[in-house]
Amino acid sequence: MDMQTVASLFTLFSGQQDTQTYGPLLTAAVLEVTQSLRTGADVQDARLCYLAAALANLRYTQLTGAREHMLATYAGTAAVSVDEKGRLGFAQRLAEGYRSLCRELLQDTAFVFLTVGGWGDVQ
Repeated sequence: MDMQTVASLFTLFSGQQDTQTYGPLLTAAVLEVTQSLRTGADVQDARLCYLAAALANLRYTQLTGAREHMLATYAGTAAVSVDEKGRLGFAQRLAEGYRSLCRELLQDTAFVFLTVGGWGDVQ
């Protein structure tokens, strides 16, 4: 994955121009995507850059939402410009959309528990 592309996409998704400050988020997102790849998957697939940027944007949204939630406002009023739930929901849907787009490149993490036989076999 190209870190410059991931940083550009992160800027597009988050609106945050300072990618240097949030570099650890980008690095962690790229590592998360790289570790979840299937064996033999193409690491240079462009879709993975979008997924990494969307994951970094999700973490960024979670961090800034938590920080803004804790900020005190004048006389206890709520800040009108902050819509934490809407931004977080959008960031989650964006990340899930790109994860779905990359599904053939990523390991399947679904867990299915099956039993053989029926309850009548238990004694």
